[in-house]
Amino acid sequence: MTSTSASIPVPPSPFRILVSAVLVLTFLRIAALAATGLELHGDEAQYWTWAQRLDLGYFTKPPLIAWIIAGATSVCGDAAWCVRMPSPILHGLTALAVFWLTRAVFRADQRAAWIGLWAGAIWISLPAVSYSALLVSTDVPLLLCWTVFLAAWRSLVDARSEREAWSMVLVGGLALGAGLLAKYAMAYALIGIALHMAVDRDARTLLRSLKLPVLIGIGALVLSPNLIWNLQNEFATVRHLGDNANLTGELFQPLTALEFVGQQFGVFGPIPFAILIWRAVALARGEASRAEKFLLVVALPPLAVVTAQAVLSRANANWAVTAYPAATVLVAGWLVTQATPRLGRWTKALTLGPHLAVGLSLLVVAALWPTWQPPLATKGLAKLAGWEEMAQKLRPVLARYPDLPVMMDDRMNMAALLYTMRGELVAADRAREGVPGVPVWAWDWNFCPEHHYEQTSRFDPKWSQPVMLWSGWEDPRPITASFEDVIPVGIYRVTAYGLTRVIRVFLLDRYQGHWTPGTGQLPCEPPAGQGLLQPDGG
Repeated sequence: MTSTSASIPVPPSPFRILVSAVLVLTFLRIAALAATGLELHGDEAQYWTWAQRLDLGYFTKPPLIAWIIAGATSVCGDAAWCVRMPSPILHGLTALAVFWLTRAVFRADQRAAWIGLWAGAIWISLPAVSYSALLVSTDVPLLLCWTVFLAAWRSLVDARSEREAWSMVLVGGLALGAGLLAKYAMAYALIGIALHMAVDRDARTLLRSLKLPVLIGIGALVLSPNLIWNLQNEFATVRHLGDNANLTGELFQPLTALEFVGQQFGVFGPIPFAILIWRAVALARGEASRAEKFLLVVALPPLAVVTAQAVLSRANANWAVTAYPAATVLVAGWLVTQATPRLGRWTKALTLGPHLAVGLSLLVVAALWPTWQPPLATKGLAKLAGWEEMAQKLRPVLARYPDLPVMMDDRMNMAALLYTMRGELVAADRAREGVPGVPVWAWDWNFCPEHHYEQTSRFDPKWSQPVMLWSGWEDPRPITASFEDVIPVGIYRVTAYGLTRVIRVFLLDRYQGHWTPGTGQLPCEPPAGQGLLQPDGG
């Protein structure tokens, strides 16, 4: 006789449900990337450039993003979809790491797995994640490392054995170091664990243990090659952080801060962000649970710091994105453990439903672009189009003057055209290493490198005269006045979805020195052979 229990199907575990959902969404996102006609943004193209010459650091960012792109393109080539493919995969892994973080935070709660399912589902469907999964950026590996680090830290605090504790020290240290190699915003995590030790007695016991210094030491060891690179390159990446903050001029912009906070409702979703604010108020009133205290003290520092930055100057919407792995767990925990059943059901539906609708709409737009161009999408996607058309206009110019190197004055233009015309153009530093292609130099107007190309491929008259200037400046006379011979070639315009790009082409020869209007004073010392023209000399 067949047993009754044998005929009862075993329901899938919450983790298996989450894995299935993540796999489906990841597959759809990769398929959309493979089908899309959207081109690489200038920043994405610059990361691709970095991946062509692997190093331990780059001017504006640590090296992990370049290593990831190099790994992906070694498998499937240099097409845009392959350059971007790591993003949906890493976001999927982050959703699974969010599940682990949830289990670590709620390990004493029998509903931990279900909370983890909702946390992972909310994460993988977030509006910002759906958009970010279609691009390649430094935030994507950062978020995975950040989430793994938080999960390892919380597991370390509540470890039930020395073996578990030391294994979490290793995992946490590696995640900390890898996160810093992705983006220095990983340092916010150290603020978070310091605050956690301030509010949690169990966490404070690590101050009397070797485990905390060993964890931080492992992270520092992983980061050390990049620190050495910075030391050898005048701390270029570290200096760029100060430049990016833009703490000059009038240092009080309250409207900018309000705009940044408003943008967070779109990044995290209106309902989750409202719940985050509400629970932050509960923390201030001393009404937050132990789990909520941990999640809030690691989530709020990035938001607080970047909001203060916005008050002083400016802030991009994604600069506080590290707040949201922990905030996602906070929201899921509240929905499952504190909300009434009816309120929880409605909140989940009103969160996941609109989020998935937005995410799937983005997939459809990306997959069908440019065949289908919804009016509201064209403005936001204009920066991801038009470069191939511009390259088609510039190729005849390149063929007309095949022996002339190219010089460019705009980082985004240079990055996008180096990628779009790969095989035809090559950054000058790589050309000097024997890589085939027309060398492309960067015009450094003040002799102070302000981006990767000015650092590695700055115009050098010893190697690049005569030269063909492809200028994105509306008025390139400060460049043309630096040469005795100037021949205009043409002006090339491309308008795509309301955005017009203009490249002005000149033939230049007999460099005389940098011309600058006004006093002729520049903040940095020019290299040998690249002095300044006298103010009245040109």
